Amino acid sequence: MKSSYFVAAIILVAAAVVVSRAPAQNASVGKKVFEQRCHICHFPVPGRQYIGPSLFGVVGRHIGREPDYHYSKADLTTDMVFDPKTLDRYIKSPRGTVPGTAMTYIGIKDPQMRADLIAYLETLH
Repeated sequence: MKSSYFVAAIILVAAAVVVSRAPAQNASVGKKVFEQRCHICHFPVPGRQYIGPSLFGVVGRHIGREPDYHYSKADLTTDMVFDPKTLDRYIKSPRGTVPGTAMTYIGIKDPQMRADLIAYLETLH
């Protein structure tokens, strides 16, 4: 019985450590990341396509489904949805997440920058 309490305590401590390592999100910092890294190709307003599709409402949208934008076959045939977890993987490595995507950006390796950017993208609705 004591050993099961000990195991449960270890699991709770490990879970707390994992949760505490998740970067805090700051949407205002994420807006700056967007302006520096994403705005070159994307607009944060509805229906405004540029080199890349509009990122307005991107959180929760299926990859390759923004109307009036020409996507690669890879983007059109994937069944992924841009939830925060998928966005994090995609922003880190677009071609690693969707091989064959037309997105040529190499990605953002810094997890804090990605977390802040995703927080900003979540405000675009």
